[in-house]
Amino acid sequence: MIESLVLIALIVVSLVMFLLPVMKRIRIVRSAKGSLGIDQAGRRTGRWISEVIFQKKVISQKPFAGIMHALVFWGFLVFVLATVDHFCRGFGVSILGEGAFFRGYSVVASAFAALVIIGITSLFIRRFVFRPSALGEHLSWESGLVALFIEGLMITYILMVHGHLEVASLSEASGAAWINWWIHSLFILGFLVVIPRSKHLHLLFGLFATFFKDFKLAPLEPLDIENEEFGAEKLNDLGWFAALGAFSCVECGRCQEHCPAFASGKELNPKAFVQDLKSGFLENAEGTIAGSCVTEEVLWQCTTCGACTFQCPVGVEHVSSIINTRRGLVAEGSFPSPLKTLFKSLERHKNPWGYSSSDAEEFLRENGYPKYEGQEVLYWLGCFARYDESYRKVSLAFRDKLIEAGISWGVLYNEACTGDAARRAGNEFLFMELAMENIALLNDHQPGTIVFTCPHCMKTIDEYRSMEEPLKGEVRLIHHSTMLKELFDSGKLKKIDSLPGNVVYHDACYLSRYAGRGSEEPREYLKCRGASLLEPGRKGSGSFCCGAGGAQFFNEEDKGERIYRLRTDELLETNCKTFVTACPFCQSMLRDGLGDRGAEDVSVKDIAQV
Repeated sequence: MIESLVLIALIVVSLVMFLLPVMKRIRIVRSAKGSLGIDQAGRRTGRWISEVIFQKKVISQKPFAGIMHALVFWGFLVFVLATVDHFCRGFGVSILGEGAFFRGYSVVASAFAALVIIGITSLFIRRFVFRPSALGEHLSWESGLVALFIEGLMITYILMVHGHLEVASLSEASGAAWINWWIHSLFILGFLVVIPRSKHLHLLFGLFATFFKDFKLAPLEPLDIENEEFGAEKLNDLGWFAALGAFSCVECGRCQEHCPAFASGKELNPKAFVQDLKSGFLENAEGTIAGSCVTEEVLWQCTTCGACTFQCPVGVEHVSSIINTRRGLVAEGSFPSPLKTLFKSLERHKNPWGYSSSDAEEFLRENGYPKYEGQEVLYWLGCFARYDESYRKVSLAFRDKLIEAGISWGVLYNEACTGDAARRAGNEFLFMELAMENIALLNDHQPGTIVFTCPHCMKTIDEYRSMEEPLKGEVRLIHHSTMLKELFDSGKLKKIDSLPGNVVYHDACYLSRYAGRGSEEPREYLKCRGASLLEPGRKGSGSFCCGAGGAQFFNEEDKGERIYRLRTDELLETNCKTFVTACPFCQSMLRDGLGDRGAEDVSVKDIAQV
């Protein structure tokens, strides 16, 4: 009787110590801006099963560590039933009984216990012996304690099954079985207490974050300016998913490993950023973000490349939180001085450089660009193709491909900047002005297909669909690399003789990550056109940023190494004399990188120029 009361007391105390911090975090998530909505439930469930149950994302990104983590996770799933039965036996009852099912289940659970020991031991050695930099400089005592608890749980279970220390009823257990049972119980209850006080809380919150995370990378909701919604000033303004994400962070460091700002020696560290948000939420969810939770400098170093969120196993939205905070800062008039020129040019001239629209119209007329009047394809030029002397050569090359393919197409002589840089820089009001002008123009012409040579333009016009007065119709948005591949496959573009030398293709972040399927088609097209393709160390969705996104092209990079130089160095390691891109920002940055490195014998071409 006394032993049962002690067990009940320990269970109650452990549950209370578990639930109190968990409930505090749930209240914080519920108090944050926005409401929980469930759309595409079937698709979300399928993704959840893939990423949580089968650990697909964790394993694919880091195969060895991922498999070890998966062994531990799968072991926990198997042990749910064993744990419930274990405590029931403490009160003299059993849900598994002593029959064939119990014996079969025990064999399976024992096998998984051995696998868990292998997995947790490997992870322990990785963290405390090899100590990858992504895991942080300081050793985590919580991780060591949790590893100890898990090892203890598995060993005591194996002893129960194979050491003849089973307990049918605690009151009738032998001395050794009784001791082993209590040790196993204390490990479970201790683990319950440690979980909400460590990164292992992702075992709970990560389940929900993975289900509710957006299907689009770094999603942005339009602000309700009329109701004085100007961006995130307080932590709660970031929204409920930002709070959920902060509490779901695994602290694995994948975001840190792939962040171009961090790699180039800047203050921004996406892992530390999320940890700072978590601390801020716990201390005061109504507290301000910039200046107290994180420094303003950190917020303006992000290139919005999306590598952090793309790599995150639970979908923490670093980029969305940074842009939402930038919105709040811009609304207060606080932003880097170089961006003033950008904003003024966009306000007055509808392009980032302040050129007169007559310059673009003259270029289009002189080079025979047909006006769009309902043709098969609308070619959205973007500011680079309209105004940049160097990138106009790319536009002309793509024009020639469209003519060669014999499809009907046209351009809008009066298109304005999509507002990409304004939005990523946090000037939502300016973005909305540009967006509404373009939406009205597009809705008036009602194109069926829009092709882009700039993936930033493509991403931003796709965001027009979620505006209060949205882009209407089933408009297909397609990048020119995809269209070129389709035209080749259909026989409208012919194969040419092999190009001299090798080429290396640089994946643009806004194509390979944001567009979701922009890595293979450019490569296939290059091969079809006769190119001999070599690959850099980081490619595809794992590509390294050129440093231009997030309005950084128009800002000053005055801390650490310049990001574009790091990427240029990676591409130069292939010894290729031709770099191929599919983004005007990337082409400009890599050209600067080659100039800085004195590599005058290396050229940068767009995929349309190959």
